[in-house]
Amino acid sequence: MKTFITLAVMVLALAGCGDKADQLHGYAEGKFVMLAPETTGRVKAIPAAEGAHVDAGALLFQLEDTAEQAALDAARANAEAAGARFDDAAAGGRAQEIAAARDQVRQAVAAQDRARKDQVRAQELLNSGTIPKAQLDAAVAAAETANARVAELRQRLTLVELPAREDQLRNLTAGAREAAAHAESAADALRRRAVSAPAAGKVERVVRHPGDLASPTMPVVRFLPDGQMIAVLFIPQPRLALTPVGTRLTIACDGCPPDAKAEITVIAPEPEFTPPVIYSDNERARLVFRAEARLQGFAPPPGTPLSAEIVKAGIVK
Repeated sequence: MKTFITLAVMVLALAGCGDKADQLHGYAEGKFVMLAPETTGRVKAIPAAEGAHVDAGALLFQLEDTAEQAALDAARANAEAAGARFDDAAAGGRAQEIAAARDQVRQAVAAQDRARKDQVRAQELLNSGTIPKAQLDAAVAAAETANARVAELRQRLTLVELPAREDQLRNLTAGAREAAAHAESAADALRRRAVSAPAAGKVERVVRHPGDLASPTMPVVRFLPDGQMIAVLFIPQPRLALTPVGTRLTIACDGCPPDAKAEITVIAPEPEFTPPVIYSDNERARLVFRAEARLQGFAPPPGTPLSAEIVKAGIVK
């Protein structure tokens, strides 16, 4: 309805001036993008001011993200702990544990040496008839016990120095990957609480403000990317064949530069009747085709009445 009224006012304003045979009428229209968050939440901040021109990637608005930030911190802590558990298992025993095991081996080797010497001395004393055979048997048993103790402690040292078993390492690896995936998911959820400009353009209107609820169906900003202001023109049916896609036009409007130009890019496949409130009785029976033309190098405000004259018919090569 708003477009209809705009078009009516435009054409009535131009009617007194008289239309040229090759002149088309229309208005400026923006291909706006309604920007909404991917998740529901309350608007926290809107750094971009209404009417401001921003670069691609500039932050336009942000939702409350306290819960998402806390979830990310917890997920990162879990991922760090899982990675530490894997590193600890893969590296084997800690340095203090290894040092203690080596000390025990050294003590056992010293005890083994004493037991071996005691056995040799007991054998000599037995041969000289100084001691009974029972003392030699005790010395032999002590030496064997010392040998077994050394073997046991050396095996324990080897186990302490080795990393964890392969299946345990696989489980720890899977746990670390899962924790990292949770952290990445939490980081993505936090990123989704902020919406940036998809391209360079103008913040045409701020629909919601800090404290308002926003969701995927409740946009916050109406955004006009650069180069997305077009001319909407209406081509009478008799002129359609002479005004194909690619036709170059000169554009005239209040505030337009004198050399303003456009090029037709889209023509509706179906005609529509000329609104009877606009044209004279002779015009009412005519059919028109809605066309879009890409404005070149200038962008009048949306709704600006335009008139266009054909520079060159045909598709531009």
